[in-house]
Amino acid sequence: MLLKDLAEHYKISNISVVRYFVKRIMANLTKPTSINAIYKDIKSQGLKVGKDDLYLWANYICDIFMFVRIPKYSRSLIKEQNSLYKYYCIDNGLRGAILIPQSNDNGKNLENTVFMQLNRTKLSSDKISYYQGDGECDFVFQRNDSVMQLIQVTWDMFDENTREREIAGILEASLSTRCDNLFIVTKDEESVITREGKQINVLPAWKWLLQNN
Repeated sequence: MLLKDLAEHYKISNISVVRYFVKRIMANLTKPTSINAIYKDIKSQGLKVGKDDLYLWANYICDIFMFVRIPKYSRSLIKEQNSLYKYYCIDNGLRGAILIPQSNDNGKNLENTVFMQLNRTKLSSDKISYYQGDGECDFVFQRNDSVMQLIQVTWDMFDENTREREIAGILEASLSTRCDNLFIVTKDEESVITREGKQINVLPAWKWLLQNN
């Protein structure tokens, strides 16, 4: 029904392509998403759609609040505007209704939940982006252009490679943004990690959500 309303509101005739486009965005939730790559995929299947139409549709799905998107963090406004966006869904249930459940859904759903809380409680002067260099950090939270906190989200860190990746990513982002207010949000772990002279607060999601309500 939502996709049909979208197509009718913006006078889009090819609802089957719109449906596939939304599924591709949904499948790549929480990851940098290339509209150009989706365009090539659609064309390879013999479906007819213009690349400019897909960029318009990407705007439409955000205009109707089906998705919210964030840019890659950069001190350059031009680089930020030209970056790949990460998309987040306004409701985890909507994602489950559109896609067949996958084994990695827990982590995506948790990250989506954290983002929606950040987005819901932020002020008009606040900005949310993601950091990507050699490593990655899920959220860079800025207020009046000052980076206030960095947040990683992962379901758990039992796997040592996962643990080191999350720590390395947030430390790299900390060095780049000069922010030392560091958090890793997980399903249920609570601890403090000290690395390279910096303190990383690991919080269970329920506690982080209460603190940021």
